[in-house]
Amino acid sequence: MAITTLKTVRLKNAGLLDLFTKYESHWKKMAKRAKAYVGEFVTPGQIHPDDLIPILIPRLELDSKLRAHIEKRKLAQNRITWFGEYIVDAVWAEI
Repeated sequence: MAITTLKTVRLKNAGLLDLFTKYESHWKKMAKRAKAYVGEFVTPGQIHPDDLIPILIPRLELDSKLRAHIEKRKLAQNRITWFGEYIVDAVWAEI
C-alpha cells in the first residue's frame, strides 16, 4: 500500500501534488487524526505509515476539496487511495 514513484508521477500528472501543496496543513491534520485513532489500538512506537491508510481513505473520499478535483479532472477512484498514501508519506516525520 505504500506510495511508489510511479504512483507519485501519476498523482503529479493529475494535479494532485499541487492540491496537496495548496492545502498541506489540511491533509496533515487529517493524517494526524488518523494516527491518533490508530494509536488508540496500537502502541505508538509500533504504528506504521500503512496503518493509517484504511482510516484516512473514507475521510478523503468525503473531502470536498479532493472530490471537486477528482470530479473536475474525471480521475479514477484509485487516485484517492494513492493520494492518501502520498499524504502519509509526505507528513509522516512531522506527525
